This record gives sequence, C-alpha cells and structure tokens, in this order.
Amino acid sequence: MAHDNPTDFEEIARRFSHLRQALNQSSPETRQMLADRVRDALDRGEARLGNADPEIVANSFVLEVLVHDGVAVQVYRARHRDLGTLHAIKMPRPDHADDPVLRTLMLREAEIGMALRHPRIAATQTVLRLADGRPALVMEWLGSRLADRFQEKPLSRCEVTTIMTSVLSGLEAIHAAGFVHCDLSPLNLLSVDGDLSHLTIADFGVALQVGHRHGQVDLAFAGRPDFASPEQIAGEPLDRRSDLYAAGLLLSLLLRHCNENGEEIDVLKALEIRLSAEHPEDRPENARAALHLLGGSTKRSVEA
Repeated sequence: MAHDNPTDFEEIARRFSHLRQALNQSSPETRQMLADRVRDALDRGEARLGNADPEIVANSFVLEVLVHDGVAVQVYRARHRDLGTLHAIKMPRPDHADDPVLRTLMLREAEIGMALRHPRIAATQTVLRLADGRPALVMEWLGSRLADRFQEKPLSRCEVTTIMTSVLSGLEAIHAAGFVHCDLSPLNLLSVDGDLSHLTIADFGVALQVGHRHGQVDLAFAGRPDFASPEQIAGEPLDRRSDLYAAGLLLSLLLRHCNENGEEIDVLKALEIRLSAEHPEDRPENARAALHLLGGSTKRSVEA
C-alpha cells in the first residue's frame, strides 16, 4: 500500500499556517466570514471525497441522505455541522416551492409539532426558511419505522402491549393539547434502532384541531384510507375517537404479526374490537380509557 509523502503533510501544514496568520490579521467580522467560508469548503471537500456534492441549508445542516421522496415533500437525514447531531428535515420539493396551500400546511404542522412535548411524540425542533423561500421543518432523527419491524420477526404479546401503551400514551398527550393526529399508522411510528420501548408518534402534516374537518384546510381527504376512520373518510368533523379507530386497526395488524395465543391475547383482541368500532360512540371515550382497557393506566405510560 502506498504511503503519503511526508513533504505533502509539510506543505499542508505550511499553507494552514499562512491561512491562520491571515485570519488573525483580519478584523473580527472579516475573520468570522473567512472562517465560515473555510468551513464550507472543508465540508464540501470532505463530502466530495465520498463522491457526493452535499447541500448545506441555513449554513448549519448538511443534507446527508434523502429518506423520503414524496409527491410534494421530501425528508432528509441531516447532520448539524457544529454539533454533529442527526436530524430529520422535511421540506417541499423544489417544484412545489410556490405552492401556497403546501406552505400553509407545513407551517401549521410546525406550529402543532412545536406545541407538543411528550416522550412518545417525535419532537419538532425548529423551522428554517431556505434560500428559495421554502419552509423546512427540523425534527429529531428517529431512524426506524414500526412498518420495517414487521419484516424482521414475529412480535411477542409483550411487544404488542408495549407498542400500544406507547401509542395510546402519545395520543393522550396529543388529544389533551386539543388536536387529532389523523394519520396514525406503522409508517408514522418511529424509534431509535428499533427500540419498541421508545416508540414515538411522528408526522403532524394532516393533524387537525378537535372538531374540525380537513375541508377547512383545503384538503378533500388526508391520511391513509386503510387506517382512516369512517368519519374521516366521509370528511366529517373529527374528535379524539377518530385516532382511537386507527389505533384499533394498528392493534389488529400487530396481532396478525404476533405468534402467541392465550387469555392475554384474547383481551387484546377484545380491545381491538372496541377501538375499531364503526360508530364513534361505541369506542372508548378517550386514550386514557383505552389504556385502562389495555390493562394499564396513564401511570404505566412508557417514560423516556
């Protein structure tokens, strides 16, 4: 294996010495500007070594990987250049930069997400304005989706209970703040490294205030039809019980991936039927009631 020539390192050291001297001789304002430019060049140069040309947003985040490329929005895994922390950044696609409805929806999503703070809710951290005017939501990075877990191995009864406790605990906090999530599904349940004990609810892009309908925010329909309640599909005003219907369909899916039987599984199946009742009045009154039916209470909610 070839070795680097020592004279190459000496030349690099000499040039950096000259650069440092130039910076030290500059005014504080000029020194900061030049230091930022050097940092930009180093970040871009490092990425080009990996055959990539990175995009840097707000002079702070390097967009590392495109993890979701939707019809209207994109989500990237991003790294903070100074802290080294990972984040998810959601933004409109460039060809939707001038979409006023999408812009309004994303700012609503940011307001809702930043108003919610709970261990079972994925945190929205801030909102950026990109150079072309697009809003960009910065959220905590949670790399594993519950949907991907189904491809690995069957779930145990304990895992099903843990998942549902996390989901209902998160819904209780969302509902207490006056919102309906409207898009509960395995795609929006995230965790770090697949740790089901730290499952969180993400994506408030189509969330509503309790008692509102999606038509009021210029959406004919929002959510996933296979998890949406009958009243959501019909475009009616929604309350907390609409999310409980989705939780019932989620529980049904979890049980289909569970390889256990017995009395405790029968209790879970009974809860599934209650949660996914067609008429809202036949469902539990709220997430706390559903937690009691699960065999726990808010005191047994999973903590961070």
